[in-house]
Amino acid sequence: MAFFAKSALILGLPPAILTLSLLSLALWASKRGKRELSRWITGAAIAVGYVLGHRIATGSLTLIPHSSEQWLPLLALTSLFLSLIDLVPRVPVWARLTWRTLLGLAVSGALLFPVTFLTASAKVAWVLSLGILFAIVCFCLDALAEREPKAWLPFTWSLVAVAGSASFLIAHSAIVSQLSGVLASVSGATFIFAAWRKDWSVDKSATAVFATILFGLGINGAFYADLPIISAILLWLSLLAGWIRFVPFVRQLPNWAQTAASICVALLIAALGVGFAVHKLGLPSGGY
Repeated sequence: MAFFAKSALILGLPPAILTLSLLSLALWASKRGKRELSRWITGAAIAVGYVLGHRIATGSLTLIPHSSEQWLPLLALTSLFLSLIDLVPRVPVWARLTWRTLLGLAVSGALLFPVTFLTASAKVAWVLSLGILFAIVCFCLDALAEREPKAWLPFTWSLVAVAGSASFLIAHSAIVSQLSGVLASVSGATFIFAAWRKDWSVDKSATAVFATILFGLGINGAFYADLPIISAILLWLSLLAGWIRFVPFVRQLPNWAQTAASICVALLIAALGVGFAVHKLGLPSGGY
């Protein structure tokens, strides 16, 4: 237990501190009326915080990836810079959906084309399917963040990343499990900041960056380790559980009950993914 606590501090604390530091710049921009810029800096805080944690966990950062998990920092930064498109005033919906679709294809393509056990046609099918799924999840998550700019959203992200960490450990990939723990730490820091700043929002850049990293981790777990693809999909879909707040009978509940329902549904979906992995693979027994 002491070893795991020490590992969590070493992996999680520096990225969380860096994320909070960069979020202070977002606060500075927001106070000066630059709301769109502050949202982009929020995404930058998540991306850069994750990149630091990735460096600590893997011991390396490279512009030319040589393994699947080495793509993740580059893809996170790519999503951050593409999200600059959303800063354009009155950007049309089709443009927002288009760049998210292209990003999804890039994420799935970069990670899946090196896979050796898939045929070329199977790779193309997986890239298209996962790219479209990414675009849908990312777009819906961003729309949710626009409607509910509250701290419970990054709190839910952190819980989902923790569930992902457990799933990846079960799937015999300790390094991907650690990277998901880094993502949980960065999301947790964002939650702390959002809880302090009641009017804060994580839409646009932050949602794209988080979704990119989580999708990348899921693809790593499913295609380079033993994670069942169903578990990965459930992990991704759990991000959208907050839409339950807009079901008519849920909207009639007090606000705290709506928030609790959103978090519980997200946890339930993520837990189903973990449970399915346990059902297929059993509990971890060492040797990673």
